[in-house]
Amino acid sequence: MKILFLIPPPLDDAPAAERIFGCNYGIYSQPNIFILYPATVLQQAGHDVSIIDFPIQGLDRRDFERFALSEAFDVVFFYTVFLSKKTDLLARDILHRAHADMRFVFLATEPSAAPEDFVDPNSVVIRGEPEMRVVPLLELMEAGKSPGCLPGVSYMAGGEVIHRDGETVIDDLDSLPFPDRGMLGSHGYHNPKLSALPFTTMVASRGCSFGCYYCVPNSQSFAREIEFKRRTEDHLRKPPVRLRSVENVVEEARTLARGGYRAVSFIDDQFVWGIDRTVAICRGLAPLKLEWSCLARADMLQDADMVAEMSRAGCRYIDIGIESFSQEILDYVGKGHKVDDIYPAVENLKRAGIEPELNILIGACPLETADTIEHTFREVLRLDVDYVLFSVCTPFPYTRFNRIAGEEGWMIEPSYRPIDPIKESFISYPHLTKEALDATIRSLYRRYYFRPSYLWKRLRKVTGFRDLVNKSKAALSILR
Repeated sequence: MKILFLIPPPLDDAPAAERIFGCNYGIYSQPNIFILYPATVLQQAGHDVSIIDFPIQGLDRRDFERFALSEAFDVVFFYTVFLSKKTDLLARDILHRAHADMRFVFLATEPSAAPEDFVDPNSVVIRGEPEMRVVPLLELMEAGKSPGCLPGVSYMAGGEVIHRDGETVIDDLDSLPFPDRGMLGSHGYHNPKLSALPFTTMVASRGCSFGCYYCVPNSQSFAREIEFKRRTEDHLRKPPVRLRSVENVVEEARTLARGGYRAVSFIDDQFVWGIDRTVAICRGLAPLKLEWSCLARADMLQDADMVAEMSRAGCRYIDIGIESFSQEILDYVGKGHKVDDIYPAVENLKRAGIEPELNILIGACPLETADTIEHTFREVLRLDVDYVLFSVCTPFPYTRFNRIAGEEGWMIEPSYRPIDPIKESFISYPHLTKEALDATIRSLYRRYYFRPSYLWKRLRKVTGFRDLVNKSKAALSILR
């Protein structure tokens, strides 16, 4: 069958949504590894598979409408997150008007959470992790049969939406093929915090076991979590974390290095699952001379020797979810680390030559005040790091924060609508209003990034013209 994995241009007057994490509009363009997995599975099964990313190619609505009229596919896949829902449904309608017999499959967070919004006589939803079900689904489609035998699939039968139950968590991640990144083409994917090119993304695990009540993990983990909670009817439990073997991770990295890649972002929700495992991965990566980055918790970065191994293996920066320097706030939101964990984690990274990126959430609970925000900002300044991402804590659907904020009346509207949390707030407390939070987030960015000392330090670290352009684009995206 002729298959398309489609990332359409924005069709809803909003910027292009970032789809790896799915909770903001794109700051910079990273390749979506979560599309590549099912696309590669289908390609290896003998299907003719294409991926078209309209935003990365700078193509707009008119380009897409011309494309819809000129190109026909048997099945089009959409990887849909909260912020792309409207655009993806509009794109489906445009394609369906041009090709009445075209079929559609929706994957990822929003279809997993609200499959009834996507299912129609021509559209099926695969909830949760899709890789083990894409091939049998297409076989059933090709044979004109119902997908009702497949677990975790939503479809239409007899004019009704049917939700098929069943286990969907993939236990053996090593059984999945290495994603074929060649399907994405040679477009301008980059990470401004990694200077080497070509650049790609990678995952070494799926899931996170920690209990932050606001958390939106990466979009694949969240789809996995939403489906698991639907099956168990327990909104506090999470699906089990699954780890790729050290050997499997290192072999994929070798494949990338042989293919000419020089930089990789590991986008696991939490990369450091134990000192021994992390050190073993690093010792496998070290000979490959790749630049790489990852996400890790502060309490997982307490071992200086492990951090030094990460540096020797090519790790250049680590995203750390700091959130706040108020222990009361961290305890309230279920973060599970101590404020005192932050300082040695950052010191370990700096000493090893790894750049820390601190992620700060303001307004995460009613304990937040103007004073706690200012205290957090002052502590961030004291740590003197180059990268800080400030966001307003947002009650994303299907999080405990969403449920609590709705019950307590903290949301500015009865139900969530897409907003960009690095720009504005969707919550408002009696003592800390939406207007105050909106003004605060703008002020934090200006105060941090427009310090003369900061600007001079960043200019001194630019490695060349391309690096300058990529860093400038990312900065403008945040600050515009």
